[in-house]
Amino acid sequence: MKSKNSSNKILALIKSQGFNKIELDSVLETKYILQRSGENFRKYLFSFYNSNGEELCLRPDLTISSVLRYAQGNRFNKEKVFYTGSAFRKSYNNKNILIKQIGMEIFSSKDENKDDKEIIDTSIKVLKKTGFKKAKVEIGNFKLFELLIQKLSIPQRWKDRLIKFYWNKEYFSQLLKRLDSNSDIDPFIVAGDHKTYLKMKKEYPKKNDCWKNI
Repeated sequence: MKSKNSSNKILALIKSQGFNKIELDSVLETKYILQRSGENFRKYLFSFYNSNGEELCLRPDLTISSVLRYAQGNRFNKEKVFYTGSAFRKSYNNKNILIKQIGMEIFSSKDENKDDKEIIDTSIKVLKKTGFKKAKVEIGNFKLFELLIQKLSIPQRWKDRLIKFYWNKEYFSQLLKRLDSNSDIDPFIVAGDHKTYLKMKKEYPKKNDCWKNI
């Protein structure tokens, strides 16, 4: 009962800050989870196939569900939302199969610094007014990582890969190893492609404008 009262206080406080409650689907397509977390995360999912052969799963995290809701709804206006519910993850120690989660988001921000501060301030208010004895606010900024990657002297395609697959720890580690060893580039293939390019340029001299873009 005490836990329920604390939860109600949290939701009421968040709502008082101008956030609107949204309901999220309990089931989503597995591919969205694997794209972010990698194939290795599949073992934690409660997944199944529907009649169309699409692989679905119970939501393992409400944040992903909220982002999908916003993206798939073709929304463009700023939204301040919050959500609550259960997330489902397999556990091999029989603990935390059912995870209670409360979250809030500000989508399509016009002033990210201001809205980030509002999220942090609201989180601190929640911790202060709901009587938690031990709690902490962890702050992470993906944009700092993205700025760092953009400063590196590597091809843009590598920058895009590192940014895209940052959340997939296993594949991200593989990318770093390939980048370190330069194993992504085969000099024989490059030489062959260059030879083909010169041959096609000679055979089709009238396509000069096209060759300039290659």
